[in-house]
Amino acid sequence: MEGEMRERTQEIVTTILESAGYGVECADEPFDLSAVGDRDCYVVLISDDADEIGNFDGRRFRIRQGEEIGECQKILVTFDAGARAENCTIWGEEEIARYAGEAALARIFGRTFSLGKSAKTSLPGNAMSMGGILHLPVRVSDRNAISISGTRGEAHCRFVPYWCCHCTSSGSQTVFSRRVSFDADRWGGLNAINGSKMEMKLSDAINSTMPEDCEVLQPKIAKEEAENQTVNDLITELTQKVRFRKEEGDAIFYQEETLKPDRRNISTEITLVYVPVWEIEGKNRIVEVNAYTGEILAMPMDEGVEIF
Repeated sequence: MEGEMRERTQEIVTTILESAGYGVECADEPFDLSAVGDRDCYVVLISDDADEIGNFDGRRFRIRQGEEIGECQKILVTFDAGARAENCTIWGEEEIARYAGEAALARIFGRTFSLGKSAKTSLPGNAMSMGGILHLPVRVSDRNAISISGTRGEAHCRFVPYWCCHCTSSGSQTVFSRRVSFDADRWGGLNAINGSKMEMKLSDAINSTMPEDCEVLQPKIAKEEAENQTVNDLITELTQKVRFRKEEGDAIFYQEETLKPDRRNISTEITLVYVPVWEIEGKNRIVEVNAYTGEILAMPMDEGVEIF
């Protein structure tokens, strides 16, 4: 996409973003536009070039607002149906047509429209994106989920909030010439509704538009609570009891010390990531299947779901 076509597309995208309440500026490489709102920031690349798309998809962009530094979400505008960008929200002809129409109505009636309104609930914090959310991809189809569940019924897709936690620890303690290291690097996901855990890395997540018939659940566990639990779990994991032998004359003593990492040496990064879940409703029970791993959930999202 070059020349006049790219310029015309840039004008349309600028109108869409401005109508959604963002301040938009043109930019040089490696992207075409930046859009800054009250709570979030986006960078936009308009291209059909695979190399340009790959470079954009693989990079991270940050913005400083006052004393805070936040990460910008990425939008790829492309009319190449075969284009792939796992870390971007992709806008093609369908998205441009829909958003341009809504932007036109917004300007006629003097209002601001929401690009993320396809989700059934508002999305907090850094999980928000333009028309999509940060989530694990759907790897298990609805048919396979029904087969796994052992239940005959319809499958409904729900996106369940998880706090994706990256926790690192450093430092050590030395007692009686014995050194105990507290170096650690851990990733994991904490269910923001019922507190269950699953293996997860932020690099596993993608950002894409959501199907209109899906349901996005709201988190019940606050970010601060998830962070505290993650840190406490790591401290418990790294805590060691060390027994020492001491001799005093003819007597031998054994002394036990409990060594644990200093909270100040532990850092965390917490990001809200949604996990796709198939809810299969049969005649007498409801079963939930993780659409990323294929596992049957042991703890239900809501009351009334059978526990296995």
